[in-house]
Amino acid sequence: MTIAIVENRTLVVSVGTFAASIAAKAIEHLFDALTHFPDRRTNIELDELAARLNDFAVFVEALGEMREIAQGFDGVAEIEAFARRHVDLTRRYWAAEGRCLNWFVTGPARFPVARKEKRLKIADSRRADAKPKRSQVTMILADATTLACP
Repeated sequence: MTIAIVENRTLVVSVGTFAASIAAKAIEHLFDALTHFPDRRTNIELDELAARLNDFAVFVEALGEMREIAQGFDGVAEIEAFARRHVDLTRRYWAAEGRCLNWFVTGPARFPVARKEKRLKIADSRRADAKPKRSQVTMILADATTLACP
């Protein structure tokens, strides 16, 4: 199942009632101070987001085909909720990452170290939030099996 496609430097996500479109130009400025090639980083980030969304959709689709799963299990609703939340978390991560400066790009300067460390910690925590966790997957599996075996 494919719910996210990157085409012409634009990510298009469509599942259930959720639809999102993220153009590379809209987020490219966030990576200006991080890399010498923000356009490449933007393409990588969009491709990775599409891959994560599609991998989760394939997993839920395979889960829905299992015999132990209840008839009431709505895979599309699960995928839609995940996609909605995951796109939001990824955008937050990109915004947090955009506030971090790479001195290889900006040049050696006297950055306030504590402020930079705080921004890096925030960006790292947002990155961790954006990655699908095993607990999310096991919750979906537990919900699906309890529906099957009341």
